[in-house]
Amino acid sequence: MPRLDVGDGHQLHYELHGNPKGKPVVVLHGGPGGGLQRWTLRLFNLRKWHVLLYDQRGAGRSTPSGSLTNNTTWHLVEDIEQLRNEVMHVARWTVFGGSWGSTLALAYAARYPAAVHAMILRGVYLGEPEENDWMYSAKGGAAQLNPAGWRAFVSGSGSGSGPVSSGPSGCRTTRACLSAYAKRFRNRKTRKAAVKAWNKWERDLSALQATDSNGLDNEPLATIENHYFRHNGWLQPGELIAAAATMSMPVVIVQGRHDHVCPPVSAERLAAVLPSAQLIVTEAGHAASEPATAKALRAATDKLLASH
Repeated sequence: MPRLDVGDGHQLHYELHGNPKGKPVVVLHGGPGGGLQRWTLRLFNLRKWHVLLYDQRGAGRSTPSGSLTNNTTWHLVEDIEQLRNEVMHVARWTVFGGSWGSTLALAYAARYPAAVHAMILRGVYLGEPEENDWMYSAKGGAAQLNPAGWRAFVSGSGSGSGPVSSGPSGCRTTRACLSAYAKRFRNRKTRKAAVKAWNKWERDLSALQATDSNGLDNEPLATIENHYFRHNGWLQPGELIAAAATMSMPVVIVQGRHDHVCPPVSAERLAAVLPSAQLIVTEAGHAASEPATAKALRAATDKLLASH
C-alpha cells in the first residue's frame, strides 16, 4: 500500500490510476477529512490521464487517523506540493477539487501558481465567514432549509423542538454552534451521536435526493471538519478571491444550481475575478455524483486534455 511520509508524524495513503504517460492530475477530496473516492475516476479518460488520488492528513487510510496535529490548510498545501515532487515527478499538473477540495485547490494555486497547469473546481467554498454562517449559524440559510436537522446537529436532540432562530442555549453564533458541537464530540458519552449528527447534517443538504446510507459514522470527517471550520480554514476574509484575481491558468467551475452546502454565489464571485474561468451551472445539488454535475465534470476533463 503506497504511502508518503510528510513529516509531523503524518503518512498519506495515495493511489495512482490511469496511464503513467498520460496528463497528470491530482484529485483533492472534500471534507476536510472525507477521504478519497474512487468513483471520481469515472470523470477521467484513464487512457489519457494519470490520476493521483490520496487521503489528506488524518483522513481515510492516512495515519494517524483523525489527527489534528499540524493539520491546517497550509500544511495540506505543502503536502500537495510534496506529492507532486516525490510521487508524480512532474513540473505542472491539473488540480481537480470539489467542495473543500476547491478551497484547497485555490490555496495551492495561490502558493504554487507555476505548478498548476489548469484547475477544475466543483461546489466552490472560499473560506469566507458568511459561508460558515450559512451552514452553521442558528440564523443561517441552511438552518432555515432544514431546521429540525440543524437542531439535531447542534444539540444532539432529534426532537426538532424549539424555535430555530434562537438555537440551543449558548448557541446563537456560528462560533458558538461549532464550539457546542466540539464539546459534545469531546465527551465520550455523546461522541457517537455527535459524529452521526455531523455527517447526517451535511449529507441531508448535499443532494437533491439525500440518502442516509454510507458514511454517517465517519469519525475522522466529523473531527477534522469541525477543527477546520472553527478556525475558518485558517484563511483571512477575501484571501482566496484576491489570490484568484492574479491567476492566469485555465479554470473550469462546475456548480450545482441547488447547492445548499456551497451556494452558487461563491462560484459566481470566483468566476468574476478569474480572467480565464468558465462557469457551468448544473441542475443539481452539492454532490459531484449527481448525473448533471458528473456529466459536466467529465466534459471538463475531456476539454482540458486538448490544452495540455
